[in-house]
Amino acid sequence: MTHVCRSWRNTLLSTPSLWTQIDFSTSMSKQAKGFLGRSGNQLLDIHQFLEDEDHVEPFLSTTLRNIHRVRWLDIDSFFPHLERMLIRFTEPAPNLEYLEITNNPNITGRNMKFDNTIFGGRLPKLTSLSLHYLRTNLRGFDFPSLKRFVFTTGTNISVQDLASFFERCPLLEFIHISLSYSPQPPVAPPGERVRLAALNELKFDQTASTSGLLDHLVLPKCTNVMLKGQFTGETLDQYGEPAARIHPSSIDHISVTRGITKAIAMPNSCILSGPNGNLRFWCFEEVRGNFDAGFFTSFSPISTSEIRELWVGQRTEFYFGDSKDPWKQTIAGVRGVFEVLTKVEDLTVVNCETEPFFATLGAAVDDELLPGLRRLTIYVGCGDLNAPALMQCAKARKEHSRPLKEVTVVFKAEPGADVIQEVESIGEFVGELTHRIGETPELIRQRGDSDMW
Repeated sequence: MTHVCRSWRNTLLSTPSLWTQIDFSTSMSKQAKGFLGRSGNQLLDIHQFLEDEDHVEPFLSTTLRNIHRVRWLDIDSFFPHLERMLIRFTEPAPNLEYLEITNNPNITGRNMKFDNTIFGGRLPKLTSLSLHYLRTNLRGFDFPSLKRFVFTTGTNISVQDLASFFERCPLLEFIHISLSYSPQPPVAPPGERVRLAALNELKFDQTASTSGLLDHLVLPKCTNVMLKGQFTGETLDQYGEPAARIHPSSIDHISVTRGITKAIAMPNSCILSGPNGNLRFWCFEEVRGNFDAGFFTSFSPISTSEIRELWVGQRTEFYFGDSKDPWKQTIAGVRGVFEVLTKVEDLTVVNCETEPFFATLGAAVDDELLPGLRRLTIYVGCGDLNAPALMQCAKARKEHSRPLKEVTVVFKAEPGADVIQEVESIGEFVGELTHRIGETPELIRQRGDSDMW
């Protein structure tokens, strides 16, 4: 950029804020001195990834000399180097706001110790802390300004230690916990829970969900909870490991578990949402690949009986060779769901085999499944639309005084004339029929999820 013209060069070289991000990776460490000289008195963002011990000393000497100016510090290294580096950080970091330390576990498989002597235990402005594959019980740490906490470890840590740490961080807004070990079966919630008044987003992996940590917290304002586990409703899952459950007494302490009105069901995942926020479940392996009554009853004691809007499908298309395959259902499974979710008014089917839905909804039975169903939307992203079955469904519901008020069919690409003709023939049995070309909806957003799930 400095070679564009003299004006650009002068502007770039005389603007200190453009030189504050210093990278100590192998390919960039020689630039650190130049950046440091041009940054003036600006606060620094220092990023370090070391593959060679020869690069440890340049990083340490520069960072330690300027620790009072460091705003952001990101250290990613292997166990032998990391252990020797961290013991050198003994001076306070008065302006440090973001700290991330990652111990690469693929080299030694060891968790490195991390205790409260780092930076002399004085980080008055720290707002974001991320610790990956470090061994610590978090005792003695006190970060009153901390808002974001991400913690990954393979060493056992007690629920009480985590809850105690949260209690000393009253401004926490985001927590992401990933534990890589088999916990003991959770115990009943304590008499006094830790109240996280500012928390609005919580992510727990399989082990963190199973540990019972959620039952130690009060989350009055948390609007987005993501839990990974095997929500079988039993003490143990099918493999004999502790199953993830939410204690009945915890429901009143988690606002998103109340007033559930909408569900998005996918293979091995589900989102329940309502006026209080989103409760997202990600299921371990193939525990909940089938769409049936157990899909929704396993979340006990969370009530799903008031769900008015139900989406069923896949987030994206699944490819098998050169063909696309929709999510397969069974009539028995679909019927089981409808017998549980009796108040559904709006049903959307995305990239699924449609015949089981239409056959179940159109069955002439005494109990009249989903009597309140008014809107049916089908996204035909994988090319599956059983138009004759949809016709029979619409006709049967009209004959039994439970007609569909709105039916919408969304094709990903222009269908043939015969398909259009079949779809339009359904119009005489429904209140309003619409067909159009459109994109398949993203059922679950991806931002920020890949590192967790």
